[in-house]
Amino acid sequence: MLSAFASGFLVFAFLATALFQLAIVLGAPLGEFAYGGQHKGKLPTGYRLGSIVSFFLMLAFAGHYVAQLGLVPQLLGQAGNQITNWVLVSLSALSALMNNITKSQKEKRLWSGTTIAMLLASILVALDF
Repeated sequence: MLSAFASGFLVFAFLATALFQLAIVLGAPLGEFAYGGQHKGKLPTGYRLGSIVSFFLMLAFAGHYVAQLGLVPQLLGQAGNQITNWVLVSLSALSALMNNITKSQKEKRLWSGTTIAMLLASILVALDF
């Protein structure tokens, strides 16, 4: 039951993050909230291209957790699914670390708690609580 709640939270969190990345791609002035907060306003093209990749990754991660909820078939089988869960725990840990050590206070305020919650939720899913 807790795993289902955590999966639902992760679907929401990854979709919200995907929308944030899409906003960056489209030129929203979110530079201080992403990529270390080094750029005010609209991010340079290279970062915006990186956000395209991030956008699609976030959608894929959300899809993985939708499958965890049983709303769509799991594509990877049991073993592949477990490996993917732990890979996503690792990525969430890296994201939480980077967003908590950033020098950008705006980025830290936005992503610090969010990424820690995503890490804890991904652990619950991987442990199948």
